[in-house]
Amino acid sequence: MKLSTKYFFRILVDLLLSLLIFYALFQTAAYFANKYLYSIPQIKEYVWMLRRTFGTDSFKIPIILLATGLFAAWTIVRIRKYIEQKQMEQIISELHYIAKGNYEHVISIRPEGNLGNVVDSIHALVKSTRDAMEEERRLEQSKDDLVTNVSHDLRTPLTSIIGYLGLIEQNKYTDEQQIKQYAHIAYEKAKQMNVLVNDLFEYTKVRNRGAHVSHTQFDLVELVEQVSVGFRIDAQEAGLSLHVDTPDQKIEMTGDTDKLVRVLENLISNAVKYGRDGTDILVRVFVEGRGVAIAVANNGAPIPAEYLPSLFERFFRVEGSRSKETGGSGLGLAIAKSIIDLHQGTISVESTPEWTTFTVWLPRTISGTL
Repeated sequence: MKLSTKYFFRILVDLLLSLLIFYALFQTAAYFANKYLYSIPQIKEYVWMLRRTFGTDSFKIPIILLATGLFAAWTIVRIRKYIEQKQMEQIISELHYIAKGNYEHVISIRPEGNLGNVVDSIHALVKSTRDAMEEERRLEQSKDDLVTNVSHDLRTPLTSIIGYLGLIEQNKYTDEQQIKQYAHIAYEKAKQMNVLVNDLFEYTKVRNRGAHVSHTQFDLVELVEQVSVGFRIDAQEAGLSLHVDTPDQKIEMTGDTDKLVRVLENLISNAVKYGRDGTDILVRVFVEGRGVAIAVANNGAPIPAEYLPSLFERFFRVEGSRSKETGGSGLGLAIAKSIIDLHQGTISVESTPEWTTFTVWLPRTISGTL
């Protein structure tokens, strides 16, 4: 950092004043030494011996060197203090600029020492603030999207319900059979709305930051086998064979069994729904690393590669249709991912022309507060 002319003369004046003060102190010390200290015979004799040995000029050299050293040290201290002051002024000025909303701005200097640590802390604080604001914007947009999607998904079946019940209300039917037909359609649409409302409620529960995970010890092998048995009839009706491959021994672990059952039911029901073009569904449990994995695969039509990254987003449907007969509520996989996240595990998908496989990995125990 360059010294301005103003501050250069300011430092020079300070140094001259310091030198005058030092000279005054030196002369005062010499006066008192000559008047009082040198009056002591032993000290006076010792001083004269030094002068005879080293000479008068040589005797003054240490004093001159000491004075020069003190003056140089004072000069360095003053210059460093000035530089730190100017750096602090620049940091404060740029910090005010950042405080006006320019959160992308980076302070242009990074001094050494504690002041540099302060700059690093400011950058970290600004970054965390920027990330928090971005997260807040994302959440706000997410809430808007949620309202829009829920409104759309509720409006479609609700319109049908009102329409068919309106036909009955207005006696626009030919016979009792047609009344039953209209009532049945309204009933099915109401069930779709119920599924969406329940899924939405479950999604908001598991996405809540304070979501609770029960700490229950259970046998994963038994859990997977029990859930899978419940889908054998559905698989047969869809023309599919359901195979369950689990280890012979128990796999003891801890977690929330109700929530994990929800994940398994979602994955297997999706395999039945979207695997109708195939012949088999395979549910497999195996040990992987320090945890266990559950794989649910079907050999139906593969999922296009461009859809894979978005599968776990809420309201996403591969077919692009919002029809509940094929697409469900669009919240199932989002709920599954949130539940697995609560269990500190992972969920992934791989789709090839042969098999589409959803794999859940879970730790044996969940760390932290449950």
